[in-house]
Amino acid sequence: MPNTGYQRITAALSTNYTISKRLKVTSKINYTNKSSDNLPATGYNNQSISYFMIFQNPSIDLNWYRPIWKRGQEQIEQIHPFSSFIDNPFLIAYEMTNSVDNHSIVGNLAATYQFSPKLDLMVRSGVDMTNEEREQRRPWSTANFQKGYYKQQNIFDYEINTDALLTYREKIGEAVQVTASVGANARTYKYRGSNRYVDPLSSPGVYKLANGVNAPIVSTVYTNKKVNSLYALASFSYQEKVFVDLTGRNDWFSTLPAQNNSFFYPSVSTSLILNELLPLPSFVSFAKLRVSAAQVGNDTDPYKTRKYYLPSEFPGSATAPTVLYNEDFKPEETTSFEAGFDVKLFNGRLGADVAVYRNSTRNQILDVPLDYSTGFNGAVLNAGRVRNQGIELVLTAKPIDQTRFKWNTTLTWSKNQNRVMELAEGMVDQQIIGYGGNATIIAKVGGTTGDIYGFGFKRAPDGQIIYTKDGLPARPDQIQYIGNAYPDWKGGIANEFSYRNFRFSFLVDGRYGGIVYSQTHHKMTEQGKLKHTLRGREEGYIIGEGVIENEDGTFSPNTKQVALPAYYADYYRRANVESNSFDASFIKLREVRFEYSFPKVLLARTRLLNQATIALYGRDLAMLTKFPIFDPETAALNGSTIVPGVEIGQLPSTRTYGVNVTLKF
Repeated sequence: MPNTGYQRITAALSTNYTISKRLKVTSKINYTNKSSDNLPATGYNNQSISYFMIFQNPSIDLNWYRPIWKRGQEQIEQIHPFSSFIDNPFLIAYEMTNSVDNHSIVGNLAATYQFSPKLDLMVRSGVDMTNEEREQRRPWSTANFQKGYYKQQNIFDYEINTDALLTYREKIGEAVQVTASVGANARTYKYRGSNRYVDPLSSPGVYKLANGVNAPIVSTVYTNKKVNSLYALASFSYQEKVFVDLTGRNDWFSTLPAQNNSFFYPSVSTSLILNELLPLPSFVSFAKLRVSAAQVGNDTDPYKTRKYYLPSEFPGSATAPTVLYNEDFKPEETTSFEAGFDVKLFNGRLGADVAVYRNSTRNQILDVPLDYSTGFNGAVLNAGRVRNQGIELVLTAKPIDQTRFKWNTTLTWSKNQNRVMELAEGMVDQQIIGYGGNATIIAKVGGTTGDIYGFGFKRAPDGQIIYTKDGLPARPDQIQYIGNAYPDWKGGIANEFSYRNFRFSFLVDGRYGGIVYSQTHHKMTEQGKLKHTLRGREEGYIIGEGVIENEDGTFSPNTKQVALPAYYADYYRRANVESNSFDASFIKLREVRFEYSFPKVLLARTRLLNQATIALYGRDLAMLTKFPIFDPETAALNGSTIVPGVEIGQLPSTRTYGVNVTLKF
């Protein structure tokens, strides 16, 4: 897409200081600048190129639009000769700009004091700080802003984590090693946002807040959050063959109701080095069995526990909240169990790591939609109980392992089964998680949190589609289960080749199963812009494959001829989630990297550098899929809720190319 781009500059510095024999100080800082003069708008709206692509006549030469403005009416009246419904694509690209300039710093400073060889204290404080400036420009003559629009947005957020950890180490006899720690953490998060806009503009093409017909409308957002924690850890090892770890942590969340804001969660794990404990064959270089059980708590965003009036854009006024608060919701609680087996054969030439797990999440805090007749459009609820269980597999191999040339390969595979075990209190049959277009994500006991429901086809007992006497698909009265957004499994394979100072690697991954409902497919089919709509054009009609229902309840083949526009508009109507849903399987060339490491002999001459590398890389370079629109690895955004398995007006996915330079002193 013209006039779009994205730049990212990163820098990192890590230092270590030994102030005395007992005191050491370390620091790390990472700086990132992400900027763009114009990020393209996405989604189903007439400020995006995808919207233009949906409605534009493909036989029209785009160069007719290139002047953007009518002669003599520059910045006043755009050229869009065939429809005032869509905006000029060059105006969208060059005049409807969305700029962003983001600066972020992540750093920490830590000091460790050793009281004795057995006892030390670590104190650390870190900051994650971001400042972002955004700007939106909308010229005169656009569908949404006939007289223009200009907006400035500033976002500043930071998180400070300060923690302390006192650690004691003791060796009991010759076999047992004990390490015990106690610590505390204080986390503070602040968000400051300000929005200023003018609508309409007084003079066309002048993007200043002072150029509004009226005074700028200003709104601000302030968010504060705190979490205080105490925790303890204990590790035991026996002859470096048997290991046991115990932890306990208590968090106090400012975002939860006072009566529920404290939560304690423990964990226990053990591992056995089997090749040290059992007489295994000589080709087994290493074998470890591990088992763990843990509990984790989680909170939510601030200001959901009581009724807060929201600031209004107009001075001296406020608006009533649109989300129903919950004064008694509880912290989210996840209990997990995992068992794994790690083995390496032939001195590490072959390896395998297999893990099975079961996670049960109770009281998940969700923002769920409500019927507008309640006076609210959403509510904060604790969900019932959701279980995830599955298997993860990692296979490694070194097919070639010589001094100058090496080849390493890694294969990953995972399968997860999601299941709704209980609904939230008060929910009888189902719980709506989110909407995307005409698709609805509904959780039911025995189902999953990725089940997609919507209108589909009415079918005869043998599965054939039922048509009306007019030759169009009969419409059901109720929505039905269409499919699941989650994949059956995921997998990938990575290969790395190194020869002397050169290294080449690539990663291929993918997913199998799951579906995506595509609203883009509905609109572009309705307009005859997809290849499958060629069917019937030579004949001038289509006969739908299926049956009609006779008056006596029997069925006979459908023979009714239907004009193409009526057939495609009805068969693939927006509300028909079934006809617009497709397999989301894909295989992607995820990353390719070529790296060169400068010889140490050369670096020694600098008397400064210990390591220097330069690398060229590319990400998301190619894809194989049967998904008819651009990329099945997608989701929709409904407010702040990510809706899986839904695509609405997406742009083609992008390839990323870059250069990476690493210097170590």
